[in-house]
Amino acid sequence: MGWRSISIASRLALWALLGSMLVLAISGTILFIHTRDTVLAHTHREAGALARGAASRIEARLDRVVVSTQQLAALIDPSSPDADKLLRQALKANHDLSGLAVAFRPGDGTIAPAPFVSRDSEGRMHGRDLRDDPTHYWQQNWFLGGLTCRKGCWQRPFFSKSRQRWLINFSVAIVRKDKPIGLVNADVSLDWLRDILGTLRKPDGAQAFVMGGDGVYLAHDRHDLTGHPGSPALLKALAARNGAPALLSARHAADLDEASWLYGAPIKGSYWSLGLLVPERRIYAPLRHLFIIDLSIGTLALLCIALMLLLVTRRMLAPLGVLAARAEHIARGETAFELPDIRGRDEVGRLTQSFDTMRQELAAHIEQLTEAVRAQQRLSSELEIAQQIQTSLLPSEHYIEARTTRFELHASLRPARAVGGDLYSYFMLDRHHFCVMVGDVSDKGIPAALFMARTITLAKALAAHTLSPQRMLKRLNQELCVGNESCMFVTLLCGVLDLRRGRFTMASAGHDPIMLCNEDGPRLIDAETGPAIGLDEDAAYPSHTVQLHAGDTLLMYTDGITEATDADMRMYGIERALRVLGQSPRPEKPSEYTHRLLSDLDRFVGSADQADDITILALSWHHTEDDGDTDVLELDLPGRIEDVFAALERCEQTMEASGIPGGVREDVRLVLEELMVNMVEHGHTGRTDGNIRLRLECDDDDVRVSLRDNGHPFNPLETKPPSTDTDGATDPEQVGGFGIHLVRAMASELTYSHDDQGNHLQLRFVNHSRMEPDS
Repeated sequence: MGWRSISIASRLALWALLGSMLVLAISGTILFIHTRDTVLAHTHREAGALARGAASRIEARLDRVVVSTQQLAALIDPSSPDADKLLRQALKANHDLSGLAVAFRPGDGTIAPAPFVSRDSEGRMHGRDLRDDPTHYWQQNWFLGGLTCRKGCWQRPFFSKSRQRWLINFSVAIVRKDKPIGLVNADVSLDWLRDILGTLRKPDGAQAFVMGGDGVYLAHDRHDLTGHPGSPALLKALAARNGAPALLSARHAADLDEASWLYGAPIKGSYWSLGLLVPERRIYAPLRHLFIIDLSIGTLALLCIALMLLLVTRRMLAPLGVLAARAEHIARGETAFELPDIRGRDEVGRLTQSFDTMRQELAAHIEQLTEAVRAQQRLSSELEIAQQIQTSLLPSEHYIEARTTRFELHASLRPARAVGGDLYSYFMLDRHHFCVMVGDVSDKGIPAALFMARTITLAKALAAHTLSPQRMLKRLNQELCVGNESCMFVTLLCGVLDLRRGRFTMASAGHDPIMLCNEDGPRLIDAETGPAIGLDEDAAYPSHTVQLHAGDTLLMYTDGITEATDADMRMYGIERALRVLGQSPRPEKPSEYTHRLLSDLDRFVGSADQADDITILALSWHHTEDDGDTDVLELDLPGRIEDVFAALERCEQTMEASGIPGGVREDVRLVLEELMVNMVEHGHTGRTDGNIRLRLECDDDDVRVSLRDNGHPFNPLETKPPSTDTDGATDPEQVGGFGIHLVRAMASELTYSHDDQGNHLQLRFVNHSRMEPDS
């Protein structure tokens, strides 16, 4: 069972318990630290006082030994007959003494008496003369060292095998005439030091010791350490002599069993020190025991409080559990259930009253919402049907002319809503003319979809009566202005493609300009436009013609592309569209143009919502020279006479295959022969790179010829008619002569222009034997 599924009462009791335990833990920790510091300070005071007191007791007893020994050194001479008696009296008077000896330096071959009196464990005194010892005393270290102690000094402790005890000597030199002649040596048993240490009222587990000046234990509660040196860590702490306690670790002191506090006190009159070792855990043991008891009692009290709080809160919050269960009924849509009785006007009572009111209002709201959902479902169904109808009005996305494969079309439309206001359409007007339209209705949603459907329907109906896009837009505008009370309008681009010549004639009603993509890259076609359709009944729409070449592609689009914005409200713009379409490699199919532009638009927009409908239509012209196609002939020939006449034969075959009458063919051949021979003989004089580009188009109405050459500039329209003399002969120096005059006379239309590519002549020969169709 997860934490969130536990009842509020249980969580409240648990949080109260945890909070109280946290407070108890913090306050207990603070109290424990404070109490621990207090206990430690108290122990420091007591243990320090104990050590100092014990040191004072030892100091007093040592003073008696020192005074007795010094007095004897002042009284006894080598000639004193009662030295032995004095020793016995002093030994009897001072029970701390275990033995006294007087020894003199040998001189003049004689050795003065060296009495030695000792006391055994039963208190009996024994005496002997040190001169009788097998070793010479005057050669022993204790004698030689004692001669230097004029005021007295304590020597190293030693274990007496004869007396089976640890002893220590206090030696005082006998000085006469400022010269040591002997010494008084007092043996002091260390048993009394152990007795003093044993009578100390030490804390449990504490150990006391007396350390000599040379770092050797003189006495220790652990008898096995007596006579052994202390550890360096303990000696270092004891030598500090600043009176401050020191904590020693058993890891650094081999003579310690556990971490202990050291309390030291110097023994005045000697180099001895008294030390007291108190284990740290023994200091805190009562405190820890008390703390555990208090903590257990506090925890038990907190558990009792939490239990009482749990019972109280469960009783108080019981109605909330019922309300929670009833809320699950509401989540399932059930509103007919009983609520707990309202016992008071507290928060739970008011919540119960509000819950009941909400239940009643929710039941009414659910009923209203059910009706609204049904209406929404009907509307969604109608929108889906509207979208299907709108989609059915649009032709397929891809189209290729099945008879000649001269062009290919690909379109894409993305509505911003279920139904949109953008439109595109295309259809054949006759076997030589193809109509295409792209538009954008002023509104969105269902009104725009209805206006779009009306526009497409009227446009298709009107297209059957004219091949002119400007007349088509004019008639369409007049029809849509009628009854347009809502002032809706549509920007529309209409174009007619001549499948024989590759000419695209277009008219625009306030629409975005067309993009032309060819081998030179993409560019906008700057064409005059008229107002949007549906606003001005008398509006006119000028036309513009574009000559397409093989590989050229026209892109028509709506402002949903150029005005698309990203998350930072930056617009896509026409400049980016031109830059993307101009990237290498150049697309080969119209679908590649639309996919490239839409893919880059998606990357630019990112996660931003689509604000407007998006439509793009790409139309590619694929027509090239084809032996089986006699309508159009395109030739590129060098500037040689033999190539000129070969080209004339190709033109004759093309015109004959297109059904051009013989008279028109003869006129065209005569004019072309005159012009191209003139270009070779006069226009390309002095050039080796002469070139002539010929394009011949045949249809039912006329024959159109386009001639380009890179020769010297020559305008036949500015050539004066040839002059004749009295014999009727022309001037031989005049270029062209009667030939240029015949050209202007035989061609129905003749235009000339000159640019970077050279001379450009356009000629038209009308076929008067056929009726000209109404356009």
